[in-house]
Amino acid sequence: MFTSEADTVIPGELLLTLVPSAADSMTASVPVHPSGPVESGARSLGVDDLDTVLARLGAHDVTRLALPAPTGGAAEAEAATRGLEVTEEQVLARSFRVRVDVGTDIADAVATLEALDSVESAEPNRYRETSVIPNDPSYGSEWGLAKINAPAAWDRTTGSATVVVGVIDTGIDLDHPDLVGNIVPGYDMVDLGTNPTPPAGFRFEGDFSGRDAIPEDEVGHGSHVAGTIAAMSNNALGVAGVTWQCKIMPVKALTRMVRISDGQVRGVGSSADIAAAVRYAADNGASVINMSLGSSGTTTVESSAIAYAIGKGVVVVAAMGNDGTSNPSYPAAYPDVVSVGAIDSADHRASFSQTGPHIDVVAPGVGVLSTYLAAGYGTLSGTSMATPHVAGVAALIRSVKPSATVAEVTDILRTTARPLRDAPADPVPNDSYGWGCVDAAAAVNKASPIVTRLRTPVLPCRPPLTFPPFCGPLRTPIQICPPRTMICPVASPFCPPTITPTTPVTPTPATTTVTPTIGQPGVPGGGAAAGYDPYGYLGGAGQAPQPEEGPSEGQGTYEQGYADGYAAALAQVQQELGSAQAEQMAGTAGGGGNDDIVFQPGPFIKLRSPILQCIQVTPRSPFWWRCPQPVPSLFEPFCPPIPYPWTITTITTTGPTTPVQGGPGGGFEGGLGGYGGGYGGSYDPYGQSPFQG
Repeated sequence: MFTSEADTVIPGELLLTLVPSAADSMTASVPVHPSGPVESGARSLGVDDLDTVLARLGAHDVTRLALPAPTGGAAEAEAATRGLEVTEEQVLARSFRVRVDVGTDIADAVATLEALDSVESAEPNRYRETSVIPNDPSYGSEWGLAKINAPAAWDRTTGSATVVVGVIDTGIDLDHPDLVGNIVPGYDMVDLGTNPTPPAGFRFEGDFSGRDAIPEDEVGHGSHVAGTIAAMSNNALGVAGVTWQCKIMPVKALTRMVRISDGQVRGVGSSADIAAAVRYAADNGASVINMSLGSSGTTTVESSAIAYAIGKGVVVVAAMGNDGTSNPSYPAAYPDVVSVGAIDSADHRASFSQTGPHIDVVAPGVGVLSTYLAAGYGTLSGTSMATPHVAGVAALIRSVKPSATVAEVTDILRTTARPLRDAPADPVPNDSYGWGCVDAAAAVNKASPIVTRLRTPVLPCRPPLTFPPFCGPLRTPIQICPPRTMICPVASPFCPPTITPTTPVTPTPATTTVTPTIGQPGVPGGGAAAGYDPYGYLGGAGQAPQPEEGPSEGQGTYEQGYADGYAAALAQVQQELGSAQAEQMAGTAGGGGNDDIVFQPGPFIKLRSPILQCIQVTPRSPFWWRCPQPVPSLFEPFCPPIPYPWTITTITTTGPTTPVQGGPGGGFEGGLGGYGGGYGGSYDPYGQSPFQG
């Protein structure tokens, strides 16, 4: 509708931004936009040089664009955390809309005001319109969702209810059954005054004067945009949106305007109201802002409001425009705005889509089906229809990565786009398609990469550390069972203790001559007389045997002595090992007097080798494990034989020693088998061959 920058100037309106010192020194009370149709603004600002010029221009209905933010250290700190200058934070609070006589030359008025020291900027207020080309509903399907690869993205996410998309447009059909469940409270920011001057050949209709909390759509454009972003999906009704769970905040900044010649309806608003709408959305929780609107020419209040929103972390997405030229359209051409062009179903640039070096991506914008007025549905074309596809993808990115900054979201949208070009030699990005067609699935996957979760390997434990068993406790073997540490129980094989007899007597070397004698049982000076009878040859208490105790010489006495001595040794072993082991020993060694018995070192205790299994120990750590009680399996440790319990002591004498044959009970020498008898006659400490010693 507006073919040149001059056409966008709103007659009888201009915008002023004061320098900070002038704003601080104001004496007049100036309200924010009036809340009703009756003019309630001021006629002056309380700044002397400025008020003189305003009076000459016939100024009336002067209103603020925003309330001043708190000042002082807290405000500066908050602005710093958002990366904003305090002056930028306050720019809308220092900005005013001034209505003057309709016949006033706005260009001359702007030049006069800008020459004042109290004025930072003066500019016309401009019309903005919806970026849509009306078209018959000839496309019956939502081909655009498949084109941007939305179904694959839905496998990862359908959006989050915590992500809100501010739709700055003509409002939304607040009762539409395919939208109502995803709408959060918004606001009607349109305030064109009681008697606005429309462009030639048009008239304003509906609710265009005064703000309120009912952003009802009277055009259909905002409802169509909202459905593309977040129609209630998978509900067996109507259409699906790019997101299913994200919320939409209707902020009405455009009103209904009708072309008198044919009744064609447009959505039109002012830069002042759009700036106020952007700030409202940014201050009330919007994470993404969709602006399917624009026209030529810039305004300070509009660019400042967008910079404010971006500084608060809001992703701003705007339509490139529909005049098919390379002329920049605003807000799309403002810095850091994601600018969107339109393509058709064949991936060709739509003939109406504007071009330029500031374009970021493109999206489906021809014959797009979505929600419309009166709970209906309609097919529209325009960069306005492409923009909500991209805003919806930005909302999906924020759903999977809420911490993503504006720069990160913009980079993801660009670098994951499917490259498009008119000629194979064209670079990417280029002025027609930017980085290419937005790809929802690729964008979501880059924002939240898929992590392949491998199953935890179940590894068998390595065999226990092996070493020959030995008498005494075994040290705890520590096994490495990657990636966990095994702690295995102590295995202590039992071995019979060494039998320690009474400390043998080591006689002091004599200084007199010793004449050894042959020890005889019962002979004075022999074994019994000496009180030493270790093998029990003499029996009883060492008394000489009586003749009636055995039919042959010394035979009965020897057998009885052997049995008594063996019993005494067995009793000592029983005391050391316990009754159970002693019984086993007795059963193995046989009874007393058995000349065929051979020496036995003692019973073995059969141990069991561990078969280890891993079980978790809680709650310390999942990386510490303990082996359970081992499963039985037999092995016999090797224990060294018990050493001979008696010690042979050499007696040193000063006189000649004549070895004699040791006999049973024959004195000290005889008790050891005799130095000459026992040692020279095959030492036999247990008396197993008694007649040899």
